Amino acid sequence: MARTLRDFLVEQSINGYSPIMDDVEKKSGILLTMPLIAANHNKYHLYMKSGTLPSGTIRLIGGSVTPSAVNNTLGQADLFNFAILQQDDEDLVYNLGGGRSEAAVIAYFNARYAQYLEGMIQTISTQLIYGTNSTFGNDQGWAGLHQYAKASSLVTQLAGTTGSRTSIFFVRWNPNFCAGVVNSAVMDGSVPFMTSTTPERIKKVTNTTTGAQQPVWSVDHNSQMGLMVSSDVCVSAITQLDSTHIMTSTQVITALRQIHSLRDLENTYVYCNEVGYGYLNSLKEAKFQTTPENKDYNTMLEFFDRAKIVVDENILSTETTVLD
Repeated sequence: MARTLRDFLVEQSINGYSPIMDDVEKKSGILLTMPLIAANHNKYHLYMKSGTLPSGTIRLIGGSVTPSAVNNTLGQADLFNFAILQQDDEDLVYNLGGGRSEAAVIAYFNARYAQYLEGMIQTISTQLIYGTNSTFGNDQGWAGLHQYAKASSLVTQLAGTTGSRTSIFFVRWNPNFCAGVVNSAVMDGSVPFMTSTTPERIKKVTNTTTGAQQPVWSVDHNSQMGLMVSSDVCVSAITQLDSTHIMTSTQVITALRQIHSLRDLENTYVYCNEVGYGYLNSLKEAKFQTTPENKDYNTMLEFFDRAKIVVDENILSTETTVLD
């Protein structure tokens, strides 16, 4: 079974006190269900994509066979560095860490590690969804689900109001052609998914005119990751959804068939935020029935046409025309 980021986060858990993050934490469902593979090079992953298949024939006795060639192209998925710089005033570190000792300083940063790991996950999740769009993603990173679905012409647009609309994505993951890519050292567990430097006391310049400086403790947090999507039929999307522009069941099934969901239902997912999940539930309500075995109207919808529905709160409900 392919490993996901969830496996690495469990292994990297930090014991001890952590701040309550319910107000800022987001469920990053895409990132936590996406399979990960090890890059076959340190900073990138090379793969071969077949454009055609060889054509066979039947050869009779004494007959001949025409040579058949295949059209292969070489692709590359780069690993991008995601970085967060943590710098906290030394008095804050000493007061909340419980002293000026090295152990107290490390305890302070360990207690806040979960916050920075959550921030890192949300940053990568946003890139995974919005990719190189400079408004919602980062044009210095990799292409996201929006770009891949659009490049494959597998997008259904519903003309919802700009600034008040959302998207639903359909992805068929496969370690051979559609997966996240991490360094091999992360994959074998010798390096954590997010590495952090040892806390260092430095003087941070706060005023370049007067030369004023602030004593802070500094830590660099870094993660490296890439995305390989080498198939044109593994990502589709329904976009521009709002309360008056909701997809139909037929459109959802069409989006699933566009990525050939029946080839691998176990690894095919429907990704949406809480608003999109409500729209999917409304399709259930339109054909609502109760049976003697189940009379619970509030039964949660977990699958659509046997593809699992996963909520990702990094998918926004404020998408605009820049994504069209």
